[in-house]
Amino acid sequence: MAKVFLDVGHGAHDPGAVGNGLQEKNIALSVTLKIGDILRKHGVSVSYSRTTDVFLELASRATKANSLGANVFVSIHCNSFSSSSAKGVETYSYPGSTTGAKLSKNIQDSIIASKVYTANRGTKTANYAVLRLTKMPAALVELAFISNAQDADILRNRQNELAVAVAKGILSNLGIAYNGGSGGSSGTLYKVQVGAFSVKANADSLVNEPKSKGYSPIVVQVGGLYKVQVGAFSVKANADSLVRELKAKGYEAIVVSS
Repeated sequence: MAKVFLDVGHGAHDPGAVGNGLQEKNIALSVTLKIGDILRKHGVSVSYSRTTDVFLELASRATKANSLGANVFVSIHCNSFSSSSAKGVETYSYPGSTTGAKLSKNIQDSIIASKVYTANRGTKTANYAVLRLTKMPAALVELAFISNAQDADILRNRQNELAVAVAKGILSNLGIAYNGGSGGSSGTLYKVQVGAFSVKANADSLVNEPKSKGYSPIVVQVGGLYKVQVGAFSVKANADSLVRELKAKGYEAIVVSS
């Protein structure tokens, strides 16, 4: 099974770029979670640097991806510039990384093909820490300029299209055909949940247990609860199968849909 690590830019006291009533940290998180849902529907194992509004050092993001043995690393950001006329999408890879360059091109081409944007800023290279410190093909996507009114409208209202476009690029890089949610799927995502807590520390504590047994749990904040999810499927029977497996190991697993 292919493993993808999705890095969500900024977080907590670091909002990233701010403009037109938006904060980069929030846009990046929302779009990244949507990307992950799409990838999981295609049988990809997905891990995240964060699923809630927390701050992480750059090195720790790369370290986590490396320790998980991810096949691909993609970092999601929003751009900004002093002039509000700057707009469009650009994708970065580490200088000299041919595999990173291929990944960034696949993502960039997919976003442009989606017709969401009018401005193609192309693929570029940069010595960003998350690109330099990761051991797998890595790309950093600057989705749009939060400082531009037109781009900000895209970031606010067309997140689903952005997520599909980025996911298509990642799937292309992995050699997996995008099925558009076909193949008997109703479009509903069935998530396997093993706990829900009002205190984040309790959710974080539970995560370590299934992780030690080879699962890839994540903590997702929904309203005032921190939910620990172990898997997500487009076919309910697959989710039910994992629930039975987890219950046999002592977990109080349930299926929740979205």
